[in-house]
Amino acid sequence: MKKKQLIANLFFAIILLFSIVFQSFHGYEHHEKQLSQKICYHKQSQKAELTHQHKGFDHCFVCEFTFGSYLLPDVFSYPVATTSHKTPYFFATKEAVLSFSGSLYSLRGPPESSI
Repeated sequence: MKKKQLIANLFFAIILLFSIVFQSFHGYEHHEKQLSQKICYHKQSQKAELTHQHKGFDHCFVCEFTFGSYLLPDVFSYPVATTSHKTPYFFATKEAVLSFSGSLYSLRGPPESSI
């Protein structure tokens, strides 16, 4: 049973690590793609031309992925039960002191030399 639990924990840890590391390495892909594009200078013309990209990547699902809680409760509150009773400063009953005049050898600790 412990071996199965250990394998499951390792599996989920690797999945979590992969999702974090993949997002980091995916950023290098964007950087490489921007470096591979040619630098060009255009004279502004009146007609629209879509030949290649001049702006950064606006929408990338891999780069925008974040971990989060997607299940939100409808009402988020804690019920607090308050009791208002006064605590007296002095008690009406006296404290009973119990004393034992005999000795119980079964309740004593080990000898001092064995500590």
